[in-house]
Amino acid sequence: MLKRIFTSVIAPCILYVSFLVSDIITGSSYTYLTGTPFLITFLIIYSYSFPFFLLLGVPASILIDKIDKGVRLVNYVIAGFIVGLIMKIINVMEGNPLLYDLGILIFCTIASMIFYFTLKSLEFIFTKAFGKHVSKTIY
Repeated sequence: MLKRIFTSVIAPCILYVSFLVSDIITGSSYTYLTGTPFLITFLIIYSYSFPFFLLLGVPASILIDKIDKGVRLVNYVIAGFIVGLIMKIINVMEGNPLLYDLGILIFCTIASMIFYFTLKSLEFIFTKAFGKHVSKTIY
């Protein structure tokens, strides 16, 4: 459980870095709010994404590990897509057109992949640093 909470703290930082890399590659300025310093933009993205990682990512991660069917990465991607689909349905119910903001599905899928890779990295680090016995108690 502690490992998943660490993941939910670290994953928004990695998500923001992935936004910055995407902006550099595509040449867009989607991540930068006009006239806003780097730290303020980071805090805005962190404050919006951290509750999703903590309140949705941690329970979904526990559920995926309990079910343990197939490849875990695929399960995380499916879970992210389902969250994006739920958010899209909420947008449609609020009166937005169906094709409005389809990027939310991609965003949630990428966020779930980041959560998975961060979780796997922490599992590897804890196992290497503390050994299997201590890292099992952190799980």
